[in-house]
Amino acid sequence: MNKTLNREKWEELFDGFTIVDCVILTEQVFGFVLVEVLDGDSTSATTRFLNISSHQPMEDRFAYAEGNTFSFPNIAMSQSPLEYVAVDTKSNVYSASIERMGEEAAIDQLLDMSTYNGLIGIINKLVRVAGKIYALGDYRKIYRRIGFEQWIELGTEGHGVPPPAYINDEDDSSMEYGFEDMSGFSSDDMYAVGGEGDVWRFDGAKWHQCPVPTNASLKTVCCAGDGVVYITEINGTVWAGRTDTWRRIAGADISPAYAPVDSFWFNDRLYLGGQEGIWTVDAINGRVVRLQEIETDAPNVTNSGRLDISVDGNFLLTAGPYGACIHDGTAWRRLFSAFDYL
Repeated sequence: MNKTLNREKWEELFDGFTIVDCVILTEQVFGFVLVEVLDGDSTSATTRFLNISSHQPMEDRFAYAEGNTFSFPNIAMSQSPLEYVAVDTKSNVYSASIERMGEEAAIDQLLDMSTYNGLIGIINKLVRVAGKIYALGDYRKIYRRIGFEQWIELGTEGHGVPPPAYINDEDDSSMEYGFEDMSGFSSDDMYAVGGEGDVWRFDGAKWHQCPVPTNASLKTVCCAGDGVVYITEINGTVWAGRTDTWRRIAGADISPAYAPVDSFWFNDRLYLGGQEGIWTVDAINGRVVRLQEIETDAPNVTNSGRLDISVDGNFLLTAGPYGACIHDGTAWRRLFSAFDYL
């Protein structure tokens, strides 16, 4: 049994909650988003933001804050400054750093998030790209965090993605365009994906639409260490390429309800994380397969799914509803699991 936490700490911090997202700073420092499990109406469920510093003594290694106004939050780790930040679909913000830990003003209280026909935009996902945190919204809106209670919509500095066109005020089809993920080789070479085959590349000055030959809903993008950009469809199918050249490298038939929502390049392999665990590409057969088919020590679905990679790129963290595991480049290691305390 791993000693990241003991039974007492599990019951105090995790019992009655499910893990929905994770973030990693180092091999020994992590953050988790936990949501209370309630019978029936879940709108009043408590969200718990938990920091673990496993190198500290057991009595000092945990810190958390709570709120009951968050709805589907995502968490990301900023490199400069070093801080955890979580944002939910309604733009509510939580952050944790050496100086502070707690809720901030929501993004829509700090700037105009209007999108189409007077509607207020939503946030689909929070990501770290080139060390900075970006909140990805509908209507192709992207917001970069620049400090405590400070965000900027890229369009206000002349670097926004062109908004989708619409036919008339009754036409809501433009609302289908919203980014689900973003990745980058650098701040001057980034890719954002979402909508129905909607892929854009930023060259440091402006965004260019990429002709990926699919109209499927897109969920993830990864600018990988092998110099290739990998994009996944809602069923897990993977496209690979860059700029104007793309090809499908792996088919898949994952249920849309369990579509990959995270993708990272680690240890010369593409990892795709979703609610049913981790997937990867079987290049020989051109299929997306469960990671257990490729790595025999891969964690099961109870302890894996959401993914994050450390700032230095040396560690991959995964968390499922009941536990978490870490890969150090050599092997997987379980940090904790509910089944350790049954």
